Amino acid sequence: MSEYRNLAKNTVIFAVGQFSVKFIQFFLMPLLTVALTTEAYGSAEALASLVELIIPLFTLGLQDAVFRFCMRKEIDNKTVLSSTLAVVTAGLIVIAGGALVAMNWVGLMQSIMFIVLYICYALTNIFGQYIRGSGYIKTYAAGGIVQALLLAGSAAVFVYWLRLGAFGYLLSMSIAYFAFITMTFFIGKIYKSISFKAIDKAVLRDMLKYALPLIPNAVCWWFIQVVNRYVIIGFAGEAAAGLYVSSSKIATIINIFGTIFLQAWTISTVNSLDDEKKGEFNTRVFKAFSIFIQAATFGLLLLLPFVSMFLLQGEFYQAWRYSSIAIFTAVMSCYGSFFGAFYGANMKTKVVFISTLVGALVNTAACFLLVWLLNIEGALFASLAGYVVLAVIRIVTTQKYSLIKVNWFKEIVVLTLLFADAFMILYSKHVPTVWYWCGQAVAICLFIIISFKDIKIFFDSLIKFCKRFLGKKRTVEATDGGAGENAEPAIAEQAAAEQVEDGNADTVEEVPTQEERVND
Repeated sequence: MSEYRNLAKNTVIFAVGQFSVKFIQFFLMPLLTVALTTEAYGSAEALASLVELIIPLFTLGLQDAVFRFCMRKEIDNKTVLSSTLAVVTAGLIVIAGGALVAMNWVGLMQSIMFIVLYICYALTNIFGQYIRGSGYIKTYAAGGIVQALLLAGSAAVFVYWLRLGAFGYLLSMSIAYFAFITMTFFIGKIYKSISFKAIDKAVLRDMLKYALPLIPNAVCWWFIQVVNRYVIIGFAGEAAAGLYVSSSKIATIINIFGTIFLQAWTISTVNSLDDEKKGEFNTRVFKAFSIFIQAATFGLLLLLPFVSMFLLQGEFYQAWRYSSIAIFTAVMSCYGSFFGAFYGANMKTKVVFISTLVGALVNTAACFLLVWLLNIEGALFASLAGYVVLAVIRIVTTQKYSLIKVNWFKEIVVLTLLFADAFMILYSKHVPTVWYWCGQAVAICLFIIISFKDIKIFFDSLIKFCKRFLGKKRTVEATDGGAGENAEPAIAEQAAAEQVEDGNADTVEEVPTQEERVND
């Protein structure tokens, strides 16, 4: 049972960090929609998205290899990070030169902000993947909280108080990224793992074999996530693009739940590669993941009008109905990411690219056609089509790695019911209020009837885990109260026994590097 316990522990730690981050960002969203126009918000997001596109190209995708290679016991983590940063530095020189040339057309401040965002975003990704792969997941979660706090604080100053518009928003993002970099650099002991002498060409060659197929994959992800905005700008203007972007912000609630779990799940997939019972483990985990995401989605769709009143202010509020399709798209994204973890764990990154490429092509082709016909709704449906295709390909092609056995007929029925609910909300302005709420009630009741057994199993497992956790806590407290001077050794002995039982120390905060172990 140690694999379940480790997955649960890691999920709880990531939940504390990620929930805090998103909670702060949700409070930030109303501030941005009040202080920014739809045009300013859309242009700021467009520049930030462009930076995300450029990074994989000029880092050779190595930020994706850092996490996986840090978990390989035969390779020194210091070598992994130092080799990666050597490539990143070379790419930065090229980026800086290009930005200075482009300054003649886009302006000095735009060029400088682009360079700053590039540096901050690239190092945030690399440092984050490094400390997560090295076992410092508490530091990773804490860094996210600090990043979100500074994003909210600096946005309040630069966007709301000083009214610096899109520039103020981008400046806030840079400050928040820099805070994460600084914190992980010192607390995550990254400064001990950077050395020119540690650069290893052989390790770098293996990392590039893993990472290079992920470069076109990252570009395709960019197309799936961002190209729709530019198509909308071309057909309907920046204001419509701003509404489209704001509608996706509510959908991040579902991505929160998915991301929290999937960050822990990527660790478990690597650790369970040689487990003879990995098929049973993967099946149980997927069932719990699926039922939780589905239930959360039905709940969010039910509360969507009220959540939108808080998160979407002013002219952005009209986008609340668009959020329903974006929320369902987020569900399909979670399914694709869950099964995509098996590619990385098994070092099959080329297959990752194929699935993402097909999804991107479907999204892009559908976007040009549907935006022309349906405006913003067309972009939503195009994005959904791309993610559905991507998820289906990954589910089918990872069966030999995952060995997951699921009643897919029931899964499809529930997902169809979810889509019908989201579709009804999208066009609910033509539906009487009483019928709107009746439709919501019917959808939720049908979901409970169809998935009652899985829901019961999920909550039974959750209750058992909580009881076991609380029972261990009471045992430690009892030992502390009755052992007197011997309490601390007794607790330490129990903690050591639990760590041995778990089989690894994924959730132990102070994980030494290989160099530290050798020096010791």
